[in-house]
Amino acid sequence: MKQIICLVFKLKIPFLLILGIFCGCAGSLDSDGEGRVYRIIGPAIPGGSSKWTLKRLEAQMGSKEIASGYFDKALGYEGSRFRGVSFAGLVDRFDPKGQSDAVLLNCFDDYQGILSIADIERYDIQLATRISTRPEFDKPGWLNPLLVIVPDNKKAPFQERYLTANIRELKFTRLKDYYAPLNKVGGASVGYTSFKDNCLFCHSLQGIGGNKGARLLKNYDFSRANDKNRFLRDFGAFHHKENADKQNVEQFVSASQLVAIIDFLTGVQKMEH
Repeated sequence: MKQIICLVFKLKIPFLLILGIFCGCAGSLDSDGEGRVYRIIGPAIPGGSSKWTLKRLEAQMGSKEIASGYFDKALGYEGSRFRGVSFAGLVDRFDPKGQSDAVLLNCFDDYQGILSIADIERYDIQLATRISTRPEFDKPGWLNPLLVIVPDNKKAPFQERYLTANIRELKFTRLKDYYAPLNKVGGASVGYTSFKDNCLFCHSLQGIGGNKGARLLKNYDFSRANDKNRFLRDFGAFHHKENADKQNVEQFVSASQLVAIIDFLTGVQKMEH
């Protein structure tokens, strides 16, 4: 090692570059979504929608490098880095009159997230246009721009919604309108809230939510104890921390919340029949 350091100084190679090599720092920022086209649908856009590339977003909105301990905790990573644009800045640009109170996040893989504008502003949410993770950590296929990022020193609730990735479309909306079909069957139960905050992004219900995951009411008969137990086994088999696809929903849902979700789905299924 001493001989290597001596050679570094003789060749006048920047010491910080060598230090980065030996410390295993994150690689250069990688814009995995390069070449993709993203759509923004908002009230202040002529014609209602516009198409953007990552380069155009960075050029017109400005961008900065971001660290996120929140992201690293959720995925079990260390030292991840991002370049991103201010989500609040996008809100100001595309809905300056405040006609909306939320932004729907439609993704390339049929995941569907939603964030209230109040939370976007409260937690200084960023949209990552480039993602850099350290090489020793496996990167799942869904981890692509645009990616919702909670920057360091912002204490957002630890929820699935603040990790939405692979976003292809931002659509300004109102929470009351979006959740209206689900509110008709949901009430204010713990199961409804837990499902809405953790499951709806992949498992659509009442015509809203994502279609990345299976239709739960078609795959399970929640009036049968065997199917309830099968649901619990399937959830544990896929949504745990060792899952290869990093779909660790288990960290956001307690055992009691999972039971409440089953009760909620049982009630919805009875209403539909």
